[in-house]
Amino acid sequence: MRAFLGLSPNSNTKLAIEAWREKALPGFNHPVPAANFHVTLCFLGELNDKQYEVMAQGIEQISDIKAFSVHLNTLGYWPKPKAFWLGCDAPEPSHLNLVKRLTSIARQSKISIPKQAYKAHLTLARKCVENPPAALIAPDFLWQAEAFHLFESVSTRQGVRYQIRESWPLARVFSWQK
Repeated sequence: MRAFLGLSPNSNTKLAIEAWREKALPGFNHPVPAANFHVTLCFLGELNDKQYEVMAQGIEQISDIKAFSVHLNTLGYWPKPKAFWLGCDAPEPSHLNLVKRLTSIARQSKISIPKQAYKAHLTLARKCVENPPAALIAPDFLWQAEAFHLFESVSTRQGVRYQIRESWPLARVFSWQK
């Protein structure tokens, strides 16, 4: 299976991002459907059963990373993949720690992980020939990541769909209020 580990915004956040994209940006020929919105933590590529088994055992040992906020507030464009994205300019330490731990677990599972700097982002559109103009309204989306997921990339006649195959909760953050 072709897979990655990632975060899924809640439904309200996905709908808000989609509505903002339609209002604040020009129309795209290849917009990413809101159902596919996610923030990749670790790209895995083709994953066999043995790699998945070893990786899942490693992931089960993660219990100390607390839920964290994801603040999507910047825009970017990568010319080589022709992808326009909504990014997080300052990921929380727990977010970055989760990325580091998952990458380490994937490598221990004999999964070849690309060696590039991590950039928290949510892809808005693909196959953009050039960098789209600045948004009319600045992006500002905040949600609480309470779990991370194994996504499978499934090709369909309507295009690629990202289906959640397994989920792992992050430690709950409790606050005491008087």
